[in-house]
Amino acid sequence: MDVLPIPVLRTDRLTLRQPELTDAEDVLVFRGDPEVQRFNSEPHTSVAESVDLIREIRREHTEGTGMGWVATLTTSGRAIGLVGFSGWDRFHRRAEVGYDLARDLWGRGLAREALRSVVEFGFTRMDLHRVEAATIADNHASVRLLERCGFVREGTRRACSWEDDGTFHDSAIYGILDHEWSRQGG
Repeated sequence: MDVLPIPVLRTDRLTLRQPELTDAEDVLVFRGDPEVQRFNSEPHTSVAESVDLIREIRREHTEGTGMGWVATLTTSGRAIGLVGFSGWDRFHRRAEVGYDLARDLWGRGLAREALRSVVEFGFTRMDLHRVEAATIADNHASVRLLERCGFVREGTRRACSWEDDGTFHDSAIYGILDHEWSRQGG
């Protein structure tokens, strides 16, 4: 299996590139923030955990099961988020997309820029037919992001995630197909 290289993707305000171990301190800022991780996973407590995450993203790429980018501000080079595919199934031409963004940059459209760029790459360069996303149904910002990018809610996994509030939360399942993406103008 050929491993597709991770290209540098550029948007108006972002540069998306392969994560490097030297990004670990910046990654800790958002992966260690309990509010950013509220609907995601346990917050990182050390740079070593962020290094491990970067190694995992790079391992998935080497194995051909994922493709991940660190989102950096073009003006400063600061790593402000992660976006990418996991569970890449080449035969079925599908992958799941995920994303994180530093809290101090929420509400500025940066997550949308990054997600749209990566999904476009998935459909045009990875030959995906379907991109999936799962988010906690109560994560209204993530739901809005997916819907603004043309994803359609396809179902709910009930009581799927244990959250910090001590309860289980439903997971909302979203998807978009290549022809839906191109019909909306990418």
